[in-house]
Amino acid sequence: MESTKFTCKHGSTEILNNPNYHSWKRSLKAFLIAEDAFGIVTGVETPPNAGITAQLGNFCRHSGRAYSLIYASSDETTRSLINNLPNEEPNHVWTALRLAFDTSASMLASLTTVHHFQKTTMKLGTSVTAYISVLKDIRQPLAGSQEPISDKVLIGHLLSTLPDMFATIAGIIENKPAAELTLDAVTTTLIDDKASMALRNDKVGSKLNIAGTTTQALAATIRHRSKRRGHGSYRGRKPYE
Repeated sequence: MESTKFTCKHGSTEILNNPNYHSWKRSLKAFLIAEDAFGIVTGVETPPNAGITAQLGNFCRHSGRAYSLIYASSDETTRSLINNLPNEEPNHVWTALRLAFDTSASMLASLTTVHHFQKTTMKLGTSVTAYISVLKDIRQPLAGSQEPISDKVLIGHLLSTLPDMFATIAGIIENKPAAELTLDAVTTTLIDDKASMALRNDKVGSKLNIAGTTTQALAATIRHRSKRRGHGSYRGRKPYE
């Protein structure tokens, strides 16, 4: 039988399940503060620069303890939710659990996140890869909640907010079988199409340069021949003739 109690050196609490989220959160907050890791799960404390070895090592140790406390004090259903998160960093897990179990916070955060997601468009000069990464980051807080932003929704938003230069390829993607419309496949297709556009533009630019050079050379030749003919027409003539 699964235990209903979690005990550590800082105290004990009921194993997290949906109904007892708020009491579990209060206990875990105390445990995390004792481990100097509460700032990590709330996102206040972020990883130091990779070059600062001592600080980075300290952060990783506290981050590991934070994850261990959260995971070990959760029931099997909650652990399954954590295991399926795209990012298992302690602050992402903490946020996902809040959205999954705190009804009032979940509703407000969900509406805010969805609104932000729907208003996001691809900015001028942004690469396809960077734009998709932005959309993934925006939907991240809803992962594991009751209403996550699925890959299907992300793909639909992505295709509808791409610049006009992607209109042709977006239409082709939209008409593909549903089984082929995975986020990875769509991302690869868009990246390949952008690379093809860049190659075509380079070729067009080269042709224009060649054409411009040829035109200039031809104009120079015509001017040179005109001068020669002009000089020849006056040969042998007397002044004022």
